[in-house]
Amino acid sequence: MLLLGRVFAALISGALLAQAYSLHPFWPLAWIAPIPLLIAAIGASRLGALAYGAIAGTISTALMVGYFMELGGLVPVLIITLTKAIIWGAMAYAVRGAARLLPNWAAVFVFPSLMAGVDTLIAATSPHGSAGALAYSQMDFLPAIQVAALGGAPAITFIVTLFASMIALLVARRALFATAAGGILVAAALGYGVTRPILEGAGVSSDSVIPITLIAGDQFEGVPDDWRAVWNAYTPQIERAADRQRRVVLLPEKIAHLAPGDRAAAIEQLAEIARRRNILLIAGADDESEEHRFNRAFVFTPDGWESYDKRHMIPGLESAFVLGDGPYMFEFDGVRYGVAICKDMDFPALGREYAGVAIMLVPAWDFTTDAWLHGRMAMLRGVENGYAIVRSARNGALTVSDRYGDVTYDVPSGPQTAYDVEARHSAPLPTLYSRIGDAFGWSMLALAALLIGWTILRRRRVGNAD
Repeated sequence: MLLLGRVFAALISGALLAQAYSLHPFWPLAWIAPIPLLIAAIGASRLGALAYGAIAGTISTALMVGYFMELGGLVPVLIITLTKAIIWGAMAYAVRGAARLLPNWAAVFVFPSLMAGVDTLIAATSPHGSAGALAYSQMDFLPAIQVAALGGAPAITFIVTLFASMIALLVARRALFATAAGGILVAAALGYGVTRPILEGAGVSSDSVIPITLIAGDQFEGVPDDWRAVWNAYTPQIERAADRQRRVVLLPEKIAHLAPGDRAAAIEQLAEIARRRNILLIAGADDESEEHRFNRAFVFTPDGWESYDKRHMIPGLESAFVLGDGPYMFEFDGVRYGVAICKDMDFPALGREYAGVAIMLVPAWDFTTDAWLHGRMAMLRGVENGYAIVRSARNGALTVSDRYGDVTYDVPSGPQTAYDVEARHSAPLPTLYSRIGDAFGWSMLALAALLIGWTILRRRRVGNAD
């Protein structure tokens, strides 16, 4: 392959990766996106492989630049772009060395183990959690995402990139055995994905249906200080939902600011509705006491109210809020619920804390353009841990998904949007991932380190011949 051909291959991979990492990806592209880059890197010089990977990594951010600029400005865009260039450059370099120096059956696992391991490392250390993981590109492909119940989001990334790795080695090295072995693993993972709902459904009681109303009011800008105007808009819809025998009503995140001297009246007004109408009502608010300020979800039941405080804030935008200190779970009408707020669900470790609930209730506030992606990130926590997700987002979408990530309801929010849904749930069935956590992802990072170390040893033995 000539130099221009390798550059073109890197550009093609970068363009396909940009779509796979976009706000609404087309899932098949993630499976094929790395292939041109990997083929080019295997046949390139060391410096060339590094450069081609950096080109692809840089271009992979192209469709997200506007979104990143909206969230944080130019500096985060530059940091993310540079990070992607370094990561993909290093991966291409590692794949090139492994393909030349290791047996094919070992080399085929370098790229997928690195991808899964890096995703695990980022999710554990980034202030944005698992945002940016390739796994989210597969949310419309239900058989693929079921492996998250075994190894979390990194298991999805591993399977998708293993396919690309084995095809690249087949083309560049005629690695028939490695391709067959990789193909068996990919087929087994997809087979599990197809059969998981069938097998688990045979071992649990029949689903129950809970009538829920999701309400979101996009007519309000920011976080209004006049909570009475917000309550006047929401309470008639809450009352109508109760008239329709809806047992649960979920409102979005930070629908109003509750000032220290007036918050008690605001809280009591919603508490009175829950008592009088015998419903479960969840509402998010910017709740300011005399000492602290919380991004809080109030949980009103006929017996009283409690609250949950958001634990993962958007850097910069939510720096004024005190972080919450733990999960919140409760029972209502014999169903075990959990409550988290918007960005909380970007963090797999937090999602695992709720294993054992039947339904997660998530007040949220999105940025309009990220409605699909951010909602699906929350849904993957349900697949990982075996619970349904019910999410009501301002400037986003009102969604319901089951524990397999199957989206049963999805409608855009709007001015005074009220949406009646039925959330299906069955007896909680903990997943392997909820028990072992990120063991798979960390083991893949260790495997990648082992394979790279092996490559280095082989390179020293053969000198610069590779």
